Amino acid sequence: MRIFLDIGAHTGETLKVVTDPRWGFEKIFSFEPAPACWAALEELSTPVVELCRFGLWDKDASLPLHNAGAVGASMSADKEREGEAVDCEFRDAAAWLREHVREEDDVYAKINVEGAEAELVARLHETGTLSLIDHLLIHFDVRKVPSKRHLEAEIWQQLTEAGIDYTPADEIQFNGAIRGTIKWLQWVDGDPRTRDLRYKHLWRAEAWGRRKLFPLKRAIARS
Repeated sequence: MRIFLDIGAHTGETLKVVTDPRWGFEKIFSFEPAPACWAALEELSTPVVELCRFGLWDKDASLPLHNAGAVGASMSADKEREGEAVDCEFRDAAAWLREHVREEDDVYAKINVEGAEAELVARLHETGTLSLIDHLLIHFDVRKVPSKRHLEAEIWQQLTEAGIDYTPADEIQFNGAIRGTIKWLQWVDGDPRTRDLRYKHLWRAEAWGRRKLFPLKRAIARS
């Protein structure tokens, strides 16, 4: 079965892409612990989508989520935040994968969990379940958390040891999550001989050009 795990679904930026039949996902699990995001995800749901109203972590727990519902919502108290924290449900990622994913499944995953990727990846690595994921798009948000910045190299090492095909988000998401996710899926399915040039290097140059031209386009529109 071709499966997509949207880990850190927020309000459905990734879900808008992966529910397109062109990608052929037979089952999509959308993980989001923040109640403020659930209504938006429900609106995007299709028969192949299962909305999981919890986050994946290294254990079962109820923990405060700072700035819940915002793009930068985080479990880390030292990450830049505003507003009050909301207690949210989290489950053991390794136990969940063992129950829902089989070795023969073709599993794609996105991890965007604002720093919690350190504990999440470590748990999957130590239990041997990280290798159940075939293709991974990962946001290294530990860079935004002072107490976790030193863990980035360890995450890279764990992903490499697991032998999975992983792509750091900042290598391909240059112009928004939706376009970036499309480019990543195209890259995964692309010709290995040309896909880096087509979907990373040229896409990076195009995104740079768009940013440079945006002020000019805005000025013309106002004139």
